[in-house]
Amino acid sequence: MILLLPLLLALAVQDPAPAATVPQAPIPGKQVVADARDDPPTVSIRTEASGDRVEEYRQGGRVTMVKVTPRRGPAYYLMDTDGNGKLNRDDRDPRVSPVHWTIYEWD
Repeated sequence: MILLLPLLLALAVQDPAPAATVPQAPIPGKQVVADARDDPPTVSIRTEASGDRVEEYRQGGRVTMVKVTPRRGPAYYLMDTDGNGKLNRDDRDPRVSPVHWTIYEWD
């Protein structure tokens, strides 16, 4: 305890270093940029010669999803999941597009 007393006295006598003032950077104002995703999506519907109904969903001029309702069978979807405007394909076989079916829907 006696050994700590000189150390405490030495620390108490020292002048604390004045804190350097750092200038604050100004906060930039909010910029509003019109995003292509703000536009409402457009849907174009056509019927193929085979009787299949094709619905193309576009947003910002790019195809985001295609819903195909065959004359016979369940509807399926082709989607653009990475936003490049092209429907996704399987990397293993570029001739095949992944297809999505609705398994269950509820209200």
